[in-house]
Amino acid sequence: KGIINLNLSTQSLTVSADRIHITNVISNLIDNAIKYSPEQPNIEITSENIESGVLVSVKDEGIGIKKDNLVKIFDKLYRVPTGNIHDVKGFGLGLSYVKAVVEKHQGSVKVKSNFGKGSMFSIYIPFNQLQS
Repeated sequence: KGIINLNLSTQSLTVSADRIHITNVISNLIDNAIKYSPEQPNIEITSENIESGVLVSVKDEGIGIKKDNLVKIFDKLYRVPTGNIHDVKGFGLGLSYVKAVVEKHQGSVKVKSNFGKGSMFSIYIPFNQLQS
Protein backbone atom coordinates (compact mmCIF):
# COMPACT_ATOMS: atom_id res chain seq x y z
CA LYS A 1 0.00 0.00 0.00
CA GLY A 2 2.90 2.31 -0.66
CA ILE A 3 3.68 4.73 -3.45
CA ILE A 4 6.53 4.36 -5.92
CA ASN A 5 7.28 7.29 -8.18
CA LEU A 6 9.43 6.54 -11.21
CA ASN A 7 11.57 9.19 -12.84
CA LEU A 8 13.48 7.17 -15.41
CA SER A 9 15.30 9.55 -17.68
CA THR A 10 17.94 7.21 -19.05
CA GLN A 11 18.20 6.85 -22.76
CA SER A 12 18.52 3.49 -24.44
CA LEU A 13 22.20 2.95 -23.80
CA THR A 14 23.80 -0.37 -22.97
CA VAL A 15 25.47 -1.14 -19.66
CA SER A 16 27.36 -4.42 -19.44
CA ALA A 17 26.12 -5.89 -16.18
CA ASP A 18 25.02 -9.08 -14.55
CA ARG A 19 21.24 -8.84 -14.90
CA ILE A 20 20.45 -11.02 -11.88
CA HIS A 21 22.83 -9.29 -9.48
CA ILE A 22 21.92 -5.75 -10.55
CA THR A 23 18.22 -6.65 -10.26
CA ASN A 24 18.93 -7.97 -6.76
CA VAL A 25 20.77 -4.74 -5.87
CA ILE A 26 17.84 -2.55 -6.88
CA SER A 27 15.35 -4.93 -5.24
CA ASN A 28 17.36 -4.80 -2.01
CA LEU A 29 17.33 -1.00 -1.98
CA ILE A 30 13.58 -0.91 -2.61
CA ASP A 31 12.97 -3.58 0.05
CA ASN A 32 14.98 -1.56 2.60
CA ALA A 33 13.02 1.58 1.70
CA ILE A 34 9.81 -0.32 2.42
CA LYS A 35 11.07 -1.99 5.63
CA TYR A 36 12.37 1.24 7.12
CA SER A 37 9.29 3.35 6.37
CA PRO A 38 7.08 3.27 9.47
CA GLU A 39 4.19 4.86 7.61
CA GLN A 40 2.92 4.15 4.10
CA PRO A 41 6.13 3.96 2.03
CA ASN A 42 6.71 6.82 -0.38
CA ILE A 43 9.62 5.83 -2.62
CA GLU A 44 11.15 7.62 -5.58
CA ILE A 45 13.28 5.71 -8.07
CA THR A 46 15.29 7.77 -10.53
CA SER A 47 17.73 6.93 -13.27
CA GLU A 48 19.87 9.18 -15.38
CA ASN A 49 22.67 8.92 -17.87
CA ILE A 50 25.81 10.65 -16.88
CA GLU A 51 28.87 11.01 -19.06
CA SER A 52 30.31 7.54 -18.53
CA GLY A 53 27.48 5.46 -17.11
CA VAL A 54 24.10 5.23 -15.43
CA LEU A 55 23.06 6.53 -12.01
CA VAL A 56 20.10 4.87 -10.27
CA SER A 57 18.76 6.23 -6.99
CA VAL A 58 16.20 4.94 -4.52
CA LYS A 59 14.89 7.60 -2.15
CA ASP A 60 12.52 7.08 0.76
CA GLU A 61 10.87 9.09 3.53
CA GLY A 62 11.58 6.48 6.18
CA ILE A 63 13.38 6.59 9.51
CA GLY A 64 16.75 7.59 8.09
CA ILE A 65 20.16 6.71 9.47
CA LYS A 66 22.19 8.59 12.08
CA LYS A 67 25.49 10.00 10.82
CA ASP A 68 27.47 7.83 13.26
CA ASN A 69 26.09 4.70 11.59
CA LEU A 70 26.50 5.76 7.95
CA VAL A 71 30.16 4.75 7.76
CA LYS A 72 29.34 1.17 8.82
CA ILE A 73 26.16 0.35 6.90
CA PHE A 74 28.01 -1.33 4.02
CA ASP A 75 30.00 -3.59 6.38
CA LYS A 76 29.06 -7.27 6.30
CA LEU A 77 26.78 -8.29 9.19
CA TYR A 78 26.33 -4.70 10.40
CA ARG A 79 22.84 -3.66 11.41
CA VAL A 80 21.97 -0.17 12.60
CA PRO A 81 21.30 -0.41 16.33
CA THR A 82 17.65 -0.01 17.30
CA GLY A 83 17.98 -0.66 21.03
CA ASN A 84 15.76 -3.46 22.27
CA ILE A 85 13.33 -3.13 19.35
CA HIS A 86 13.77 -5.72 16.60
CA ASP A 87 10.78 -5.06 14.37
CA VAL A 88 12.81 -5.22 11.15
CA LYS A 89 14.31 -8.59 10.38
CA GLY A 90 17.57 -9.18 8.58
CA PHE A 91 21.14 -10.40 8.86
CA GLY A 92 23.07 -7.27 7.90
CA LEU A 93 24.08 -8.68 4.53
CA GLY A 94 21.97 -6.67 2.08
CA LEU A 95 23.96 -3.46 1.84
CA SER A 96 27.32 -5.26 1.88
CA TYR A 97 26.01 -7.30 -1.06
CA VAL A 98 24.90 -4.10 -2.82
CA LYS A 99 28.35 -2.59 -2.41
CA ALA A 100 30.17 -5.76 -3.52
CA VAL A 101 28.08 -6.16 -6.68
CA VAL A 102 28.32 -2.49 -7.65
CA GLU A 103 32.07 -2.42 -7.08
CA LYS A 104 32.47 -5.63 -9.10
CA HIS A 105 30.96 -3.62 -11.96
CA GLN A 106 33.58 -0.87 -11.35
CA GLY A 107 30.80 1.33 -9.97
CA SER A 108 30.11 3.04 -6.68
CA VAL A 109 27.33 3.32 -4.14
CA LYS A 110 26.58 6.38 -2.02
CA VAL A 111 24.03 7.20 0.63
CA LYS A 112 22.58 10.46 1.89
CA SER A 113 20.39 10.29 4.95
CA ASN A 114 18.63 12.59 7.37
CA PHE A 115 17.70 10.83 10.58
CA GLY A 116 13.93 10.83 10.95
CA LYS A 117 13.38 12.07 7.39
CA GLY A 118 14.62 9.37 5.02
CA SER A 119 17.51 8.16 2.93
CA MET A 120 18.65 8.10 -0.67
CA PHE A 121 20.91 5.36 -2.00
CA SER A 122 22.55 5.94 -5.37
CA ILE A 123 24.39 3.40 -7.46
CA TYR A 124 26.58 4.29 -10.39
CA ILE A 125 27.38 1.70 -13.05
CA PRO A 126 29.83 2.71 -15.80
CA PHE A 127 29.34 1.59 -19.38
CA ASN A 128 31.03 -1.70 -20.34
CA GLN A 129 33.04 -2.30 -17.16
CA LEU A 130 31.88 -5.74 -15.96
CA GLN A 131 34.72 -7.78 -14.41
CA SER A 132 34.74 -11.55 -14.27
